[in-house]
Amino acid sequence: MNLARIYVVANPTKPDALRALADLKLWCQDRRIELVSVDDRAPADAEGAIVLALGGDGTVLRAAALFAETAIPILGVNVGSLGFLTQASLSELTHTLDHVLADGFTVEERMRLAYKAAGADGSRIEGSVLNDVVVTNADSWRFCELTLSWGDGRAADYPGDGLIVATATGSTAYSLSAGGPVIVPPAACILVTPHAAHRLGLRPIVFPPEEALRISSRSEARLIADGDAVGEIPAGGDVWIRRAANPTRLIRLNDATPFFGVLHEKLNWAGT
Repeated sequence: MNLARIYVVANPTKPDALRALADLKLWCQDRRIELVSVDDRAPADAEGAIVLALGGDGTVLRAAALFAETAIPILGVNVGSLGFLTQASLSELTHTLDHVLADGFTVEERMRLAYKAAGADGSRIEGSVLNDVVVTNADSWRFCELTLSWGDGRAADYPGDGLIVATATGSTAYSLSAGGPVIVPPAACILVTPHAAHRLGLRPIVFPPEEALRISSRSEARLIADGDAVGEIPAGGDVWIRRAANPTRLIRLNDATPFFGVLHEKLNWAGT
């Protein structure tokens, strides 16, 4: 790869990630590669660039959100404990970048979900996620009553703690802990998993990626996007979720652990 610049999104709470920036700076200087730290706004220049996410899965999600409107591929380097979305450990950082220079990787497109809603205060809530959108109780002790609709009409009513709407990437996150299936990326689909439903017959549903979903709340609810609370939904309000226009592009090293190997290593997947 003709690498001209590296945009770095680092987790500032992890000292190891910040210390690694010094080594990374020397590596880039030796190869005349520009190194740019990114905090809250993605640069527009995409030619010959990659994004380096130094942290854990949360840092990869943050980098994916910052660069959601670009085609710049993201490489996750694990400084955390789980690192399901990352490709290398911090000790392998420069070795991994040497692989990138030698074209020892592929770029995998991961579908994102776009969401929009009118907030309880009248504000417009919108954005996109790589993992999931969650509609849940406004307060932890309150009951949540939601209705899910799609192209052919109403799918079901969901009394309980809420709904998790996930991509294949997000199927191994919150949705999995709520009993949802594992979907192998880069499969394109929309997974809806009920959380603590008060009806035994309610099970996860997998929708085609072209479908637009509507979640209507009969009670006050909270909207969470990739783990961040983004707004309050009034009783009678709707949340619209559909496939986002732009995917997230993740760098996958040629010698990286296969998907089910990662499941076994990180999530104690049986039979591997």
